[in-house]
Amino acid sequence: MIKKCLIICSFLGIFAAPTLTTEVLADEAFEKKVENYLMQNPDVLARALENLQDYYAIEDAKRQRQSVLDNAEELYSSSSDFTLGPKNASVTIVEFFDYNCGYCKRVFPSLMKIVEENDDVRVVFKEFPILSENSRTAASYALALDEQLKFLTYHSKLMSSRGSVNPALLERTLKEIGVDVEAVKSRAADTSIAETIDRTQALAGALGINGTPAFVINDEIHPGALSEDQLRELVAEARGPKPKSAN
Repeated sequence: MIKKCLIICSFLGIFAAPTLTTEVLADEAFEKKVENYLMQNPDVLARALENLQDYYAIEDAKRQRQSVLDNAEELYSSSSDFTLGPKNASVTIVEFFDYNCGYCKRVFPSLMKIVEENDDVRVVFKEFPILSENSRTAASYALALDEQLKFLTYHSKLMSSRGSVNPALLERTLKEIGVDVEAVKSRAADTSIAETIDRTQALAGALGINGTPAFVINDEIHPGALSEDQLRELVAEARGPKPKSAN
């Protein structure tokens, strides 16, 4: 029986071979025609590549938006994050930042001006220390502060400082804002602080954020240092179109 099966398979293979060869030759001829056509009409290839890039950009935007929606609770409502502005704000700006990021420092005054000018804007500060160990120490101290005003003062001082943050600067800043330095250091060493930073880093990974600063404004991700005009425009877009006045 086994021998009979082998003979039948061999017989079928002999007759199948020409068909396979014909298909291969046909495929090669078709590919050659396509290649010749594209070589003679490069604009067609350019348009195809542009359409492909647009398609991938749209799909990436969809995935990012879905990631934002899937992680909305951690993004907007984590009890570990310091915030500025009303909880019921119509526009929420989430900033992922690093205290050693020069671009974060550059955008800080503009961000604060936007909040000052708009009473319906809320900012969520996400400690995202990715540039150095000193960045993580600075973030840990910030999260260890027990009052929002102290955090905002600490945050403002570091964001307004020139150069990189270092242990001496951090300790001096803590003293300037009037906190018990050793108590803050002790709280900063707690595992809950490290877990908060780790959660933020995991969140950034889920959203495709790998640099600072990065902003999420009403579910839309905007990486990079935004100018004051850009922030103002994005806030206006997030509010949506103004209703038409009734006649």
